[in-house]
Amino acid sequence: MREETDKLLIYLGRLTGQVPILQMVLGYLMADPTRVRFVDSLRTDAELGMSISAHRRIELPISPWQGFIRGVPVPDPVAWIQAARAIRADIEIRLSSDDPIVMQLVQPLIGPVREQRERQAMEERMHGLRQELDRTLDLYNEVRHLMEIDQERHQELEKFLTMAETEMQNMGRELTQLKARIEDEPTS
Repeated sequence: MREETDKLLIYLGRLTGQVPILQMVLGYLMADPTRVRFVDSLRTDAELGMSISAHRRIELPISPWQGFIRGVPVPDPVAWIQAARAIRADIEIRLSSDDPIVMQLVQPLIGPVREQRERQAMEERMHGLRQELDRTLDLYNEVRHLMEIDQERHQELEKFLTMAETEMQNMGRELTQLKARIEDEPTS
């Protein structure tokens, strides 16, 4: 992975020779490429992030570089680098380019990060479903208890019992599907 990252950073340096901001930032990134993570979208909670726009054929009315620290935009690369030196975290980079070689080089670097994020999202969803299932089961048991005590409300409570059963079945199916997807995926 390091070799591919080095290759992409060097190619970007050659491609953006006329953009001083990018030259400075790429020089910083090349000093420690082990921290570099190319991503398809920046997380808002990322410690360090940046977007790089390296276009040859089309001119876009956007800045070639934008830095982010803990989700806060930092438009000055010198200030960003100064702050980034004090934060020992990976640097997420979202790359935009019309150069086919850049896109070819970045794709293998983005894939593992995307898969890791998707897996993490599925695991978080499973955790949330389990908590929701526990709450629904508690509600179900409480309604059953109320049905034993209050015979007059038996018909009304039966509706809540049916709703809780349906919700638990739906959550159980979704949990099963998520678990199967996670087990089918190769771990990185």
